[in-house]
Amino acid sequence: MHIVSNIEEIVNDSKGLWLSGLFGSIIGWNPGHAFSTHKNMFFNIIKVLLDEGAIRFCRPDDPLGKKEAYWKTDSDIIMNYLQENWPDNATDENDEELNMYFYEMPAILWRDEAGKYIGS
Repeated sequence: MHIVSNIEEIVNDSKGLWLSGLFGSIIGWNPGHAFSTHKNMFFNIIKVLLDEGAIRFCRPDDPLGKKEAYWKTDSDIIMNYLQENWPDNATDENDEELNMYFYEMPAILWRDEAGKYIGS
């Protein structure tokens, strides 16, 4: 796993936001990198946050968590889902396909200070 510069700042800035907020924070705190590097940072941070229990996701078949509060599965399965659905043709952060990806992915839930998971 790659070490991501400014990870603490990125997480603090994007806590409580959608995936697009996390991706935007990565770009903001690490300007001048290639889009592919930002993509790798994005997935690395998500994996770390999942493994630490700082975030969870709703299930793909219940993207807003109406049936079940969160996706109860291994972080590798979630990562695989997120990576498989990443738009291969996206070339920059303003790409329309990337915007649709962020819109279509299950909601990200952030753990608050009380240990409860809340969405944005």
